[in-house]
Amino acid sequence: MAIPDEYLVTTARDLGAALKHYRTAAGVTQQAAAEAEGIGQPYLSSLEAGNFGRSLTHTLRLLRLVGCELVVRPRNQRA
Repeated sequence: MAIPDEYLVTTARDLGAALKHYRTAAGVTQQAAAEAEGIGQPYLSSLEAGNFGRSLTHTLRLLRLVGCELVVRPRNQRA
């Protein structure tokens, strides 16, 4: 499966899907990612399911209202 260059995020679920996709593409387990960030694995699982809370939902809606979009893409690799 090809890795998309970027994810257009219009919902919290989109952001969770992007997080999960890029984490797994990088070969990082949920447990390893959670430990690296100092959070629990169940919490990371919840984030990947799109459970970020109402503030993210409101932010995404407000961005659309003002004509903006949020895109997740890999960082450029600098030599």
